[in-house]
Amino acid sequence: MQNIADDIDVIKTKAPPFNWDGEVMPDTRSPLFWLDSTVNKAYLALGAFMNIANTSYISNRDWNPGKPGKLWTANVKNGNILTDWTESNLKIGGRDGNLVGTAASWFDEESRMGYAFGGAYIESSEFGEPVNQLLTFNARTGTWRNETTPFSQTASGWMHGIKLDGRTVLLAGMGVTNGQQGSVDLVRIYDTNSTQWYTQRTNGTPPENRFWSGCSVLVASQDKSSYQIIVYGGANNDVTFGDVWALSIPSFTWTKLSDDIDSNVAAAPRYSPSCNLMKKHTMVVFGGNRVIGGSTYNFPQCDTEGRLAFFFDLNLLEWSSVISGDEPEEYRVPQMIYDTIGGDANGGATLTQPPGGFNQAGMSTVFAAFAAATSTAPASTTTTSTVETTSSAPSSSPAISGGAIGGIVAGAIIVIALIAIGIWFYLRKRREPRDLATPLPPPPPTDPYKGWIQNPSELQGPYVQPRIELHGNYNVANVELPANQFGPYTPVTHQSHLVQGPYEAPA
Repeated sequence: MQNIADDIDVIKTKAPPFNWDGEVMPDTRSPLFWLDSTVNKAYLALGAFMNIANTSYISNRDWNPGKPGKLWTANVKNGNILTDWTESNLKIGGRDGNLVGTAASWFDEESRMGYAFGGAYIESSEFGEPVNQLLTFNARTGTWRNETTPFSQTASGWMHGIKLDGRTVLLAGMGVTNGQQGSVDLVRIYDTNSTQWYTQRTNGTPPENRFWSGCSVLVASQDKSSYQIIVYGGANNDVTFGDVWALSIPSFTWTKLSDDIDSNVAAAPRYSPSCNLMKKHTMVVFGGNRVIGGSTYNFPQCDTEGRLAFFFDLNLLEWSSVISGDEPEEYRVPQMIYDTIGGDANGGATLTQPPGGFNQAGMSTVFAAFAAATSTAPASTTTTSTVETTSSAPSSSPAISGGAIGGIVAGAIIVIALIAIGIWFYLRKRREPRDLATPLPPPPPTDPYKGWIQNPSELQGPYVQPRIELHGNYNVANVELPANQFGPYTPVTHQSHLVQGPYEAPA
């Protein structure tokens, strides 16, 4: 997800940008939609197959199921109006990019790199044909790359990126990963420098499991000593949620921010909405399936009475129907969060890793920037006071007392005595005979299996017949573990799910 501009223009026409050269824009689910502010471009790509022909979603126009291997690009004009859509080829490894939809995507406007994690080919189910991939889009060169991952991930879930001391770190959560539904207490982490994946167990009381997509935004404390991933909504097989949570990084600690689902300004329980950060501390929620009564399989209700979007103030921790037109305030870390991670509303977090430590070796290197920032913090008041006291001591030296003079004399006498004793030992050593006979080693044994052993590995002793590891049938060849075996061993098969890559922490 990305931040959006401070000003929003509502388009009330069916003219472009919704049509291009007489064709309707693709009707796909969870496509990649990124804004590239450096060159004032917008990108639309991929998305899962979504059969909505002859439905109210498209009214009386033709249905466009989308085209594999196509990228749509628009110019971003004043007022953030998207115009002049053009279609170009989208090749990944020389082949057309598949129609895959995913909610876990992020675009880095600084490096102009886009990332999309996991996804699904069809829209009928959150479990429908999950894929194992990390797509990378380089907007500078227009090239795409597909990398396999240790995880099979569905279209739901979230992804965000943070910049840490020259490296980009991707964080992905929720969704259905490797068949595990709603793993809200595990975060997948990708270090773009080392191309290494990790998993980290979260702390605190987590949200209830949910795998139908919610949405999220990322916000940083003013000094960037912590980041908060703000998560809203989502659903499981029974319940649709409208609560708001914060996952604090790098402590990976959950905190509930709001459970307001009944007020007339709240977004209410819904799944598959979109979230964006606006004016530094406002989360904007748009669309999705609003469910009355909280049951996931109740028929979704339309937002009425002109409610196009919903606004959650991250400073006040409450829903609002309007956004102030004044200059936005900076984001303030809520007290319920900094009571756990340290610091205050402006930052200064002191918890630079999970309370129980990171789950995997190497993660301390990935998140080392947080620890470094804490270690370079200003010295405490006590230390400063001590330094000032030392530096303000009088510059003139007092006269040496008589007791001090006596101590110096006694110390000199002791030193002289030690020197005399050392000279005596040296002269006594010189009087000892210099031509002491050096004993010869014993001759080699006549019986090589008894007595003295030449070049012993440890202590000398009687010869012991070498043994081959554990006793057993010497007619059977000793081997180590089977590798590429062609017989007579029968491969052992288990009906278990094999995962390549980092180990996910046990529950």
